[in-house]
Amino acid sequence: MSDWDSRKVPVQRDSRTFEQRRRDLLVKLHQSFGCRSNLSTNDELDEINNPMYECYQSHHPPSWVEDLSQWVDAMQKDWEGEIQRIRRDMFRLLPADQIKEDADELITPHEEVPSILDRMEREMEVMRRQMGSTSNVDSKHQQLCGVGDRGPQEDASVPYVSGGPLDYLKDVYEVDEKGQIRFIVRFDLVGYGPEDIEVTTSSHGLTVHAKKSSQEGTDTNTQEYIRTVYLPSSIDKNHFVGHLSEDGVLILEAPVNSESHKSIAFNGDRQLVVKPHCDQESSLSRDARNVTSMTIQLTGNCGPTVLQDDVTGRRKVHVEVPIEPEFTADDLCVRMDTNCMIVSGKKQCVNETESSQKNVYVKEFTRSYNIPETVDTFSVNTQLHGNTLLVEAPLLYSAKSH
Repeated sequence: MSDWDSRKVPVQRDSRTFEQRRRDLLVKLHQSFGCRSNLSTNDELDEINNPMYECYQSHHPPSWVEDLSQWVDAMQKDWEGEIQRIRRDMFRLLPADQIKEDADELITPHEEVPSILDRMEREMEVMRRQMGSTSNVDSKHQQLCGVGDRGPQEDASVPYVSGGPLDYLKDVYEVDEKGQIRFIVRFDLVGYGPEDIEVTTSSHGLTVHAKKSSQEGTDTNTQEYIRTVYLPSSIDKNHFVGHLSEDGVLILEAPVNSESHKSIAFNGDRQLVVKPHCDQESSLSRDARNVTSMTIQLTGNCGPTVLQDDVTGRRKVHVEVPIEPEFTADDLCVRMDTNCMIVSGKKQCVNETESSQKNVYVKEFTRSYNIPETVDTFSVNTQLHGNTLLVEAPLLYSAKSH
């Protein structure tokens, strides 16, 4: 037995279906935040002066409650599309014998990140073989797309797999009923009960192992399935919880370390984005805490480059984006997508004419940069240095393996 911190996650049965759970979440969020941006009286403002909102003020950017309110409204307007997206992105467990792991390793996640990525690659290969063995399937439908294992329809016979094992990271963070960000992954486990499922976490990985036996006369039929995912360092892995919905959706979630929340917001498409620090904020942080990890060195090379981190010795992606002087750090955001980093800015501008009339217009831009792998949002460090936006994030794969 290895000496890493390995924990079993208890799985509780939920009498609600997955959609009922989701609807209850939005109802609770709407009750707390749905009309928050429409408050107009001091009495209403006094009602939200409680410890919960003080927590938001200290752990989130000033616009967090308004962003959350808009997120809830957008979710409700696109309910059907949101449910389809989540079901499409669920993980499917794979036959344990096809993953070719030792029996003891089936329920014990690997400690080292390369080992976890290696298993995830093998799982992806199993998915590719399953797709290749499906007859009469148009080759266009066999492309590796999306972040999950399902096709666009719930009952699709052809499973869809992601282009890379880490692609799920771009959509893995959501809010809970208290408005806090949580790491959430979902698995399709129709036909299994909590007693058939074992979930194990370590410092870098999570493994779901499902095993069920049935008796047919004198024969015993055993079905055993497994799936492993990488766990980012940004989450609190010691506080995972698991729920199995009435319709067989296993939901595993853990809180996110709160120190990163101040740089996180939602964009107009309900996606989590990172807000950059400015030079002054970074200087204050270094003076107050004697921390230099926020500082990003300017190289003068526009676009993405891969560098070696001086502290960890590992690879990191470094991106420099020229920004027009009108934009401040508050106007900018960075979003991580599949093997892609998207930088955008939006600012309301006022142009005064000679007749003292004011013309209000919106100035915005979006720039996309290809990067070697999909990156965890909470691992991103971004800073506005003069008129240049600097973005860095660690890469998990070594140069040889990727």
